[in-house]
Amino acid sequence: MRPPCNLATGRSGFGTCGDSRRDHAGMLFPEAVAEFPDRHRRFERTRWEFGRNRWRNARRPTGPGPRRNPAATSTREGTPYAATGPVHRPAGTATSSGTRRTGAGMAGEWFAVLPDGDTGLAAARALRPLARDVVEHASGRPWLMGCWPDGEVTVAAVGTVRLAVFGCSPATVGSLRERLRGARSVHDMDRTVARLPGCFHLLASVAGRVRAQGTLASVRRVYHARVGGAVVAADSAHVLARLTRADWDPSWLALRLTGPTAPYPLHETTPWRGVRAVPGDRWLELAPDGRAVERRRWTAPEPAVPLAEGAPAVRDALAAAVQTRTTHGGTVSTELSGGTDSASLAFLADRGPARLVTYRTVGRDGGGNSDGRVDGSGHDAGGHDAFFADRAAGVLPRAHHRVHRPDRAAALFAGLGRDRAAGAADPDEPFAWTRTRARLAYALEAMAVEGSRVHLGGHGGDALFGTDATYLHDLVRARPRTALRHLRAHRAQARWSAPALLRALADRRTPAAEVADQARLLRAARPGPRQASFGWSPAPRLPGWVTDDGAAAAVGLLRATAIGADPGPGTRTGTGTGTGMAEHSGYAGPGSPVEALATGRAQHGVLLAARRTGASVRQANRVNAGCGPPLSAPFLDDHVLDAALSVRLEDRHAPWPRKPLLTTAMRGVVPDELLDRTSRGPSAADLRAGLGRHRAELLDLFDGSELARHGLIDDAALRRALLRPHRDDDTLYGLDATLACETWLRSLDDRAAAGPHTGGGTVPGPIPYDRPHDRPRGVRGPRTPGVPRLPRTPRAPR
Repeated sequence: MRPPCNLATGRSGFGTCGDSRRDHAGMLFPEAVAEFPDRHRRFERTRWEFGRNRWRNARRPTGPGPRRNPAATSTREGTPYAATGPVHRPAGTATSSGTRRTGAGMAGEWFAVLPDGDTGLAAARALRPLARDVVEHASGRPWLMGCWPDGEVTVAAVGTVRLAVFGCSPATVGSLRERLRGARSVHDMDRTVARLPGCFHLLASVAGRVRAQGTLASVRRVYHARVGGAVVAADSAHVLARLTRADWDPSWLALRLTGPTAPYPLHETTPWRGVRAVPGDRWLELAPDGRAVERRRWTAPEPAVPLAEGAPAVRDALAAAVQTRTTHGGTVSTELSGGTDSASLAFLADRGPARLVTYRTVGRDGGGNSDGRVDGSGHDAGGHDAFFADRAAGVLPRAHHRVHRPDRAAALFAGLGRDRAAGAADPDEPFAWTRTRARLAYALEAMAVEGSRVHLGGHGGDALFGTDATYLHDLVRARPRTALRHLRAHRAQARWSAPALLRALADRRTPAAEVADQARLLRAARPGPRQASFGWSPAPRLPGWVTDDGAAAAVGLLRATAIGADPGPGTRTGTGTGTGMAEHSGYAGPGSPVEALATGRAQHGVLLAARRTGASVRQANRVNAGCGPPLSAPFLDDHVLDAALSVRLEDRHAPWPRKPLLTTAMRGVVPDELLDRTSRGPSAADLRAGLGRHRAELLDLFDGSELARHGLIDDAALRRALLRPHRDDDTLYGLDATLACETWLRSLDDRAAAGPHTGGGTVPGPIPYDRPHDRPRGVRGPRTPGVPRLPRTPRAPR
């Protein structure tokens, strides 16, 4: 068994855990190997040892359940692996382990999707030295190229039709062949994979056309960029950025400082110019001539199903999602903190053939995480959680229960010192859960010791079933009498002022108008707790340590987004999909109109929260790839999301009881005592304790900040904010986003971290600052040679 990773030192029993400079930057391309040959040899040896141990442990019988066939079962989420089409591993690469590759190239797991035409051959030649696995089109041209572990993909072929499923699903080659019969185009794939549970990428090649799609909640996402004469898709924005030598956008990064994710509608864009993310409700079609188009595949349902009919559908969808993770036996782990979300997953997983291990942490007061998630919440709920978790464990006798008392390594803000901060970053974009990365890594390491092959998390439970008061804006127009009772209850709980409540209910702004107002108020104070807000999205705010130039860049990008205009030079560009195939719906990037994700604000808000959570789950797996089993979120599967959104608003978001839809769906599965729980512990104590314990590391991290070097923040103002006492959590607003952006910049390799440039594949000369007032505020002393900063921008009009 592997010893747990010590996040306080950044090392485990086999080497450094989660060093992003190593995993995602230093070893990503051959030039870094040439610069650091000794470091590369140590890294390859470490990765080889981890791959060997993981391969052995995954195939060792663990408790009850069928013995798994090493040649036919995934080491990740129990997905059967078989490929009817040719899957080649180029000469000189390893085949014994699904995660090891000899020689230089891209580290980690990734794949790229190429069109079935001669236009994609240039991209294929560029990827050939870097890819370990290749799957071909029926024509013999490369279709899928990358590095993925054995068991991650199921490929089936019927005639000239190819279908690949990447990720967690119950699909087998035989079942996919049956589904493919009668398929004549990539448009038929909607019928082909209908009602297939799980969380996976769907890739198809039919008659020269290619289809690539992720999941509705963005746990699986597709990116695309133009490489040579063709648009190429991939599951990683950074892979495409390095392939196209793309630059990161300083305006995007300035706007990213407003919160854990970029504000709507820029939450599904990337910091890399020319690299675009496909929204979760669309799929990407690649044509043989190199052009591409995004097509809608799903529309949010109208919330019209009553609770009595919708709850069984939610239960069946969630049960199928959990069964997909447990059906292949082995060991599966999950949180069991006493909350409704974690209890639902634990009791459903206990029904399957897999050996179940539950995980819970306790603090000095005996409490633990209040909602069953090790994520960005940082809850420490005290004795209430411990009581309900003990009661839940008492009625799960078959499960193995583990209670951990995390040491300093698992505190909030741990592992963010100057020499380890890069390990908490994902090169695709800043990681929203940066301050809790050590806690999640601790949990995954602990479950790896238990032999778990997948860790189930309750992520998405709050987004789907929580009481978001935004639904009142829709309900008061659809059913006024019902809305009146709900308004009284919510107002009593939140203590909203009557004028603020009336203004929120009378708000008729379109999404574009609201984004324009948000741009105007980026520097304003945060709304008070008594100010009701039923907008399309949470109002973003810039923290006080952002410079005037950084704020002006963020305001300019958000304002241009609101009016559907191209912000001009210095922002990302499209992928050049060409004319004649443009089919966009929703927001398609700068220069496109802003449209809602659904018809009502409530449905829109649920989808927005689910996609933000799903994106964080995806990043968490990338950041913690070397720490233990993958994190899986059954609540965010497509069919669970669709079933939840179909239920009436007043039944789904009612203020009583807590999470009414989930509790009704789980009656008979989870004991009533756990479902009827109404208490929830505070979260401030854990946040303050972690900040106080690691304040010195954070001060050291921002001493010589990369964000300050690029003129985005005033490091002196940030230092003062870290040192002063905090009355409440609001005074720390913005620290999470700043940490995420700082660690992301530090994770980039030397060429990318030197600063953004403007295309052509070459880095232009440094931006001159000949006069003292040209130097961005917050940057003290002379300019560092060779480090361009954000150009000074005129102050935005009030």
